[in-house]
Amino acid sequence: MTRSPDRNDARSLDPDEVVRLASDPVGGEPDEDPEVVAGLRQLTAALDAEARLTDDGRVRTRAALVQALTSYHRVRQMVASRPLPPPPRPLVITGLLRTGTTFLHNLLSRHPRLRTPRLWELMHPADPRPEPQLVRECERYVAEYYRAAPGFRTIHHLDARHGEECHRLIANTFRHFIYGLRYRVPGYLGWLAEQPMAPAYAHHRAALQCLLARPTADADVAEPYAVLLKCPSHLWHLDELTRSFPDATVVRLHRDPAVAIPSVCSLTATIRAARSRQVDPAEIGQEWLARAAAVLPGLRRGRGGTARAPLDVRYADLVTHPLGVAERVCDHAGVPITHAARDAMTRFVIAGAGRPRDHHRYRVEPFGLRPTELADRFSGYLTEFELTPEFEEGRS
Repeated sequence: MTRSPDRNDARSLDPDEVVRLASDPVGGEPDEDPEVVAGLRQLTAALDAEARLTDDGRVRTRAALVQALTSYHRVRQMVASRPLPPPPRPLVITGLLRTGTTFLHNLLSRHPRLRTPRLWELMHPADPRPEPQLVRECERYVAEYYRAAPGFRTIHHLDARHGEECHRLIANTFRHFIYGLRYRVPGYLGWLAEQPMAPAYAHHRAALQCLLARPTADADVAEPYAVLLKCPSHLWHLDELTRSFPDATVVRLHRDPAVAIPSVCSLTATIRAARSRQVDPAEIGQEWLARAAAVLPGLRRGRGGTARAPLDVRYADLVTHPLGVAERVCDHAGVPITHAARDAMTRFVIAGAGRPRDHHRYRVEPFGLRPTELADRFSGYLTEFELTPEFEEGRS
C-alpha cells in the first residue's frame, strides 16, 4: 500500500517538496528543466508505490533526491555564468558490472598525467563551498552508507578522495538505471527505457566541465593527457556517450556472465536491503538477466563511434597481467607511459590495493540463476570475446 505522509514530513517523497528543498541551497527559484522534473516525478511515484521503503529509507532517499536536484541546478547556474573550457579527451572504462572496471580504474588513476575525478568532486561538481567542507560532507556520506549497508564494504570500496563512477553526474538528471539498482522501481525503469539519453549525457559533459574548472588540492595534474572516467552504465549507451564525447577512448571489460551477473545481483540485494523492508532475490536475478541480455549479445568488436575503436579487455587478463593491460590501454588511448606512471602503478599492484578479491561471497540459487543456463544463453558472447568460464560457487 502506498503511504502518503505529509509533504513536510522528512519521509515524504512529494516531488514538489523535493523541488522546493533543492531550490533553497542555490538561492531563489532556479530555472526548472521540465524533462528533469518529469523524471523526478516518475521516480518518486515508483518509489512510493513499488520500492517498499522503510521509514529510515524514505528519509535518506528524499535527502539523496534533494542533493541530486541541487547539484543539477548548480551545474546549470555555473554553465550560464561563464564560459567553461572543453574537458580533456576522456578515457572511459566500462563493462558489465563486476567485471574489473573498478580495479582497472584504480590502477590507471595512479598515472600522474590522467585526471581522475574524486568521489567528493562527483558529488559536488559545481558546489561553491570550500573543498575541505565538501570532503568532510562526502566522508560523512561514505560512513553513513556503510552503516546502512555494512555488506557493501566488502563489495565496493568508497573513499571521498578516490576516483569513483561518473553515474553520479548523469543520475542528477533522474535518467539512469542506478535508481533501479538502489530501489525496486519497475515502473520507473519501464518509463526510462522509452526516454532519449542525449539530454542526460549533455548534462554529464557540462557537469564534468564544471568539476574540472575548479582548482583542487586533490588533483595536481596541470596538463593531463586525458580525463579518466568509469561507469558500467555507459555500456548500454555507447552511442550517446560518444556523441557527447566524440574524442573519447572507450575500454570495455569482459567477464564470464555466469559470475558477473550473480555477483551484481548480490550487490543489488545488499544495497536495496539498506532502504527497503523486503528484497526479492529472484526478482533481482530476472532484472539483471534481462539487462545483460539486452546489451551483451549486441557487442561487436569495433563498435563505439569514436576516433579509436573500443579496446576490449578480458577480466582474466587484467587479473593475471594488470600492468600489461594498463600499458595496452594507455597505448590504445595515446597516453604515454612515463617512468613515474609505471612506478606508481607498479607500487599499487605490489601493495594489492584495490585488486579484485574473493571477499564478496554469495549464493547463486536465491537469484533463480543457474550457471549452466547462463553459459548456454551467453555462449555467443563467450565465444566472441574468447572468455573462459570461471564460475565457482560462492565467489564473486
